[in-house]
Amino acid sequence: MNIKIIELTENNLEKYDIESFLFNMIKECYNLDYIPEFHKDVKNLSEYYIQPEKNNFFFAIDSNKDQVVGTCGIRGYDKNYNIKNREYNLKNTASIWRLLVSHDYRHNGIATKLIDQVESFCKDKYNEIYLHTQKDSYGALAFWSSRYYQIVEETNDEYGTIHLEKIL
Repeated sequence: MNIKIIELTENNLEKYDIESFLFNMIKECYNLDYIPEFHKDVKNLSEYYIQPEKNNFFFAIDSNKDQVVGTCGIRGYDKNYNIKNREYNLKNTASIWRLLVSHDYRHNGIATKLIDQVESFCKDKYNEIYLHTQKDSYGALAFWSSRYYQIVEETNDEYGTIHLEKIL
């Protein structure tokens, strides 16, 4: 297995069909089809990740198959979640989106490589990185904890959402 991390550009957006990969993974991992309020970034990858200067999107390919096997997006925090004792904002807070790795490629360090790229990209642009995950997302909390992300709030919503951050 030869894994390569690539930055998403207009030139490779269509070649690798990132949108289809993302929707396949969303269906596999969360049993969700397209929901406009949750997935508008997937339908508009250029607008959300390529065009804004402080945003980016990375994907992993298996070079032997020229196939996408993982993704991770980073963008300025643009939500209005009411997270206790936190004042995240577009200017100072990065937000991780769409960290997904194909089932057959998990436990091979791909997510770590993607997050290394994201954190390196963020160092001179943001003060902190925010993300959220769900309690039942396999391996998620252990992974984020190993990367020194701290839980800032656990909710009791229908998804079991857990909010995390890492100060840069």
